[in-house]
Amino acid sequence: MSMASVPPRDPIAIIGAGCRLPGASGPSAFWDVLAGERDAVGEIPPGRFPGAGGIGTRAGGFLDDIDSFDASFFSISPHEALRIDPQHRLLIEVTWEAIEDAGIPLHKLAGSRTAVYTSCLWSDYWDRLRGAGMYDMHAAIGGGNWGNLPGRISYLFDLRGPSMSVEATCSTSLVAVHLACRELWAGQTDMAVVGGVNLLMAPDIYLGLSDAGILSPEGRCRFGDADADGYVRSEAVVSLLLKPLRRALADGDRVYASIVGTAVNSNGRGAGTLIAAGVSGQEAMLREAYRDAGVRPGQIDYVEAHGPGTPSGDLTELTALARVMGEGREPGQRCLVGSAKSNIGHGEGAAGLVGLLKAALALRHRTVPATLNVRRPHPLFEQPGMPLELVRRTREWPERSWPAMAGVSSFGLSATNAHVVLAEAPPVVAARRRRSGTYLLPLSARDERALPDLALRYADALQPSNSSPHDLCFSAGDRRSHHGHRVAVVGTNGRGIAAALRSYAAGAAPQSVVTGQARAGVTPKVVYVFPGQGAQWPGMARDLLDDNLVFARRLRECDRAIHDELGWSLIDLLREGRPLSGTDEIQPALWAIQVALASVWAAWGIRPDLVIGHSMGEIAAATASGALTVRQGAAVVCRRSRLLTRLGGSGEMWAVQVGELQAREAIGENADRVCVAVVNSVHSCVLAGDADALGEVVERLRRDGAFCKQVQVAYASHAPQMDPIRDDLIEALAELRPRPGAVPMHSTMLDEMVDGSQLDAGYWMENLRRPVCFASAVRAALPDEGPVLFIEISPHPLLASAIEDEIAAAAGAGTVIPSLCRDEPGLECMLRSLGVAYVQGCDPDWSRLYPGGRFTPLPGYPWQRRRFWVDPRDSAAPAFAAAALPAVTGPYTVTGVEAVPGVEPAPGRDDVTVSPVLVSSASVSSLSSVASVSSVSSVPSVSVGDVIAGPAALVGPGPVAALPAVPVAEAAAAGPDGDGMADPPLTDRSVAAAAITRYVVMRSARILGMSPDELDLDSPITVHGLDSVLAAKLSAQIQADLGVHVRVGELLRHRPLSNLTGELYEAASLRASGR
Repeated sequence: MSMASVPPRDPIAIIGAGCRLPGASGPSAFWDVLAGERDAVGEIPPGRFPGAGGIGTRAGGFLDDIDSFDASFFSISPHEALRIDPQHRLLIEVTWEAIEDAGIPLHKLAGSRTAVYTSCLWSDYWDRLRGAGMYDMHAAIGGGNWGNLPGRISYLFDLRGPSMSVEATCSTSLVAVHLACRELWAGQTDMAVVGGVNLLMAPDIYLGLSDAGILSPEGRCRFGDADADGYVRSEAVVSLLLKPLRRALADGDRVYASIVGTAVNSNGRGAGTLIAAGVSGQEAMLREAYRDAGVRPGQIDYVEAHGPGTPSGDLTELTALARVMGEGREPGQRCLVGSAKSNIGHGEGAAGLVGLLKAALALRHRTVPATLNVRRPHPLFEQPGMPLELVRRTREWPERSWPAMAGVSSFGLSATNAHVVLAEAPPVVAARRRRSGTYLLPLSARDERALPDLALRYADALQPSNSSPHDLCFSAGDRRSHHGHRVAVVGTNGRGIAAALRSYAAGAAPQSVVTGQARAGVTPKVVYVFPGQGAQWPGMARDLLDDNLVFARRLRECDRAIHDELGWSLIDLLREGRPLSGTDEIQPALWAIQVALASVWAAWGIRPDLVIGHSMGEIAAATASGALTVRQGAAVVCRRSRLLTRLGGSGEMWAVQVGELQAREAIGENADRVCVAVVNSVHSCVLAGDADALGEVVERLRRDGAFCKQVQVAYASHAPQMDPIRDDLIEALAELRPRPGAVPMHSTMLDEMVDGSQLDAGYWMENLRRPVCFASAVRAALPDEGPVLFIEISPHPLLASAIEDEIAAAAGAGTVIPSLCRDEPGLECMLRSLGVAYVQGCDPDWSRLYPGGRFTPLPGYPWQRRRFWVDPRDSAAPAFAAAALPAVTGPYTVTGVEAVPGVEPAPGRDDVTVSPVLVSSASVSSLSSVASVSSVSSVPSVSVGDVIAGPAALVGPGPVAALPAVPVAEAAAAGPDGDGMADPPLTDRSVAAAAITRYVVMRSARILGMSPDELDLDSPITVHGLDSVLAAKLSAQIQADLGVHVRVGELLRHRPLSNLTGELYEAASLRASGR
């Protein structure tokens, strides 16, 4: 047979899957249950239905920890998480797992035309919320309206396609698949999430099903057994990600199986009653599904039946299948049938997706799992000409001359029938064999506590027989979302990386591992720094000629340009490994290495926002920025260095560990023969001039305790000693025509920003003659806010200490990393620095780092769950739900803030003790001290005696501490400008600032229902789950407490919480002063 009849419609690929099923926490574990012929049905957990009688069976398939959820991962506040139906919470997590399983980073999914279809039939949790008196908006949305589930998923992942909840009783989730496929085939959406969830949180349905005799007294689904006596209820959560097959293959996705056809219909009145199964309806549905797929029923190898194990249901389904599946079937090739319900029970509204996932896994593994609990096969299987065979033992998929195909059925008590036709994924050409190399593995988590567990999972995945380090590292970088807490590991093979990961997880700090935290939504400013002479060493970077194609290509280009200027080959010199001799070898070699290294960084995606060159390093900076071509850069460095050989013995240079002012004082009367040639930092300069005069200056500095070291050059650059070559250099570069570069450059000769067009012959003479203002350039590169990453582009770091001095002097957020280090493997050193860039928040281009990398399955995210559960005994009026708090006076202390019934405290949270604060107008004038506050634990508790006295209005009893009042100014001393405001002592300003900060933290924490020490002042408050409803409450509370109006939109802006404390502080100050 052939599939020539298949219409030219692109199949729908299943590219991602997540699940929580009895005995299985993911697709791989589910397959282990199926292939291992395991029975995962157990008993109703103790305490699940307290006091409930009349249930005909104690059996069921149950999940663990349905009360737990990683709310902070999704930026959902504890206040809201407590009110979200656990079914919704579980499907949110499992949908994330499906997205990760598909290898689609969230930034590539966000904003896409991705649809969401969900199945969630019951909402037993709403009864618990009502019983606890929770009637607020979050409870109504999260627990009282299960139609909100798809919208929440679309919101959390920013999916812009259709978003809807589907309901057709037990066939719901397969009906959702049908709808998703129709939208994809119509071109209305690009991808689709289809999810189903079923939790058994109340006995009501159990009682109804028991009364109807539908549940199995034996407690097992026995599909296909002559003595089947009913089904077993089961909890189930499944989420699948669907995408057109051609796009999936083009994007390198892993495909479980593809959907080639679907059909949905209703029995109408054909079955006699609403809830009875109907043969005619099912038969019509099957025929329509195979017509839609363009295949004959006889080409189907296996059908995953609805198969609940009810006597009438099984008989009806097998009869309909027998009438259809024999059509066009070759003799002796019976259609296999089975049901996952024999392993895990009936997942009800999620059951269709369970069956679809089983069939997809079976196709992928080319194995048909056994159906359990069959003692005596149904007599139908023994009838003559029966085209069906019950799978009682796990077996290999039948070999056919056409692609393997399967059908999946799902039926509901609403008389809705659904069927999906699957085909195996097309074969993928095996990845070529990878040679050993050096790898960088990136890991990240939303919660730092998840990282050790994640590291161990990756260590297991890196066992030599399991995965290629090349593909795994590529996938971890290119096919995963990257969160704030980060780890990067460098190694030469999987075994070494795994060992480093295990060491890190055990609490050690291996040299091959770097860690850091990237600020949400903030990418570091990248500055390439090109040092001058002195970083050279024999054989520098020659290993990169073999290990990095980008470096090799760029260096060969530079090598040709140098050869045309000077007649020798740099690459030959590097491979020989001999020391470079003379300025006219050293400087061209350094320039070429720097230009090639800059190309590697740019190719890896770490592109510069600014370039800074130090002395001759400006030539490489200009080349890397695009202001000079490679040939122009070679002309400048080669011709100038050749002229410099004339000046040997014309002076000396000394590096001294003193600031510029101290250096000039030491020069004193020698100013006509010695000058400050370079200002590297507030603590470091280079002096140049006559050797004798320099000797006197250096001796004086050494007597004062300064470190001094001679620079290994034969002349005094950046000094008058350079003047003799002025005319010849300008003439040699007369034809130079620079152009504006693609990247800004801070000229260390002019000490200003230049676009590159200024870099003519005269510039390069002045670059040699005038002082190097390096410290000033570094300081200018440090912004008021945001991190800066300085990358030293050289074969060995020379300027790291100077840059760090300037970062410290400016109290800036900066990091310095080298490109290469003397005598260290080049690629390993660069990757270690790339790891630092990654953990600081940079986004490398992983596809360039791992060319030819293929997506490989990766370990899942280790959730950091906390318990969110409302028990009937919980108070009907939770403390945090109060709209207003009474005012009290006097000291008020709260110890061990535990505000929310049903919310488990964050791991490791300490008790919090807070005292009331009084803030006078004289104390509210500056927030300068708040900038250094990173969390509430660093904000000191303050009391009445700490600040100037004034009237108090303190917040009263409740789970949040006393809050500061901002009274009207009383008898403040008049300032010089007569505005009545005296400049308070710094200690008073600091205490007042701390008071406002503590107020914001405590009030925000209470609104969010979380512990104050979980709030991060450096992150937006929205990261902790503040939404428009809670923002309105917080705004109203601030107005009531401080008389300051903060607009809801301002609270929801994506900015650090500390910004709010500063603005609130200033506003309160103005109000207190009457201005």
